[in-house]
Amino acid sequence: MDQFISDYKDLERLKAKTLRSVARKFALSGLSLAASEKYLEKPRVQFLYIHHVFKDEEKRLDALLKRLSKHHQFISYDDAVHKIITGTIDKPYITFSSDDGFKNNLRAAEILNRYDAKACFFINPGIVCETHFDKIKKYCTEVLEFPPVEFLNWDEVAQLQQWGHEIGSHTMMHMNIATASPQAIADDMHQTWQILNERCGQMKHFAFPYGRFFHFSEVGRKAVFDAGYTTCATAERGCHINPARPISAKELCIRRDHTVLGWDLNHIMYFLINNAKNATVSNNFYPHGFK
Repeated sequence: MDQFISDYKDLERLKAKTLRSVARKFALSGLSLAASEKYLEKPRVQFLYIHHVFKDEEKRLDALLKRLSKHHQFISYDDAVHKIITGTIDKPYITFSSDDGFKNNLRAAEILNRYDAKACFFINPGIVCETHFDKIKKYCTEVLEFPPVEFLNWDEVAQLQQWGHEIGSHTMMHMNIATASPQAIADDMHQTWQILNERCGQMKHFAFPYGRFFHFSEVGRKAVFDAGYTTCATAERGCHINPARPISAKELCIRRDHTVLGWDLNHIMYFLINNAKNATVSNNFYPHGFK
């Protein structure tokens, strides 16, 4: 029977276990034992992002927020960007975001609200309000490489904003910018900015789909700012410390730590601790080839 998945365990059943995945979990268990939380006290801005909070992940999100609140101050996405570009990072800060606009993000927002934590939800306007199962299944399979899940509608997007969360763009339909033509990229940037500006108010933030540097380009980066956005985010791991000189939002290469709440909590913490330990000024900038 056609149905949307509602639990992380359902997603795990669909994944084939490989020797590599088993070895990865084993290695992370060892590494997390040796990771010292003292590095979490380092002044920095760390961006965490998720895609989903399924029913069996809700308690894990609550546990993660409780653990992070011991060492960090939660701030909005907007404030996090401001801290970096003004060089005013004076303590450990964490901000949250979520990509793709799954309906279960509403539950994520409710849990974040318990801790006075706010997130920026990056959505794809072309799939918002879609309810036809076959269309969603095709999109999830071919574009997201994911089983079918329910998506937000515009009323729910508005609800997120009413709760104090931000909305950002993730392209119309999760475009791979690295393989798209310059004209297609420019058209998409302008279209999404206009739609989201009309629906959600002033649109500032953009996160490019898939998120690794090889999924992006200088043509894409330029198109983001030409369209009217003021920030651009990756899914490259790392965190931010005060720059050696003042930088502009256009120069800032936002790094975000991918977090799957179905993972072992100690594994999630390992990535955050390791990135805090190894944070450098260069993390604030795009790598060679991006200007």
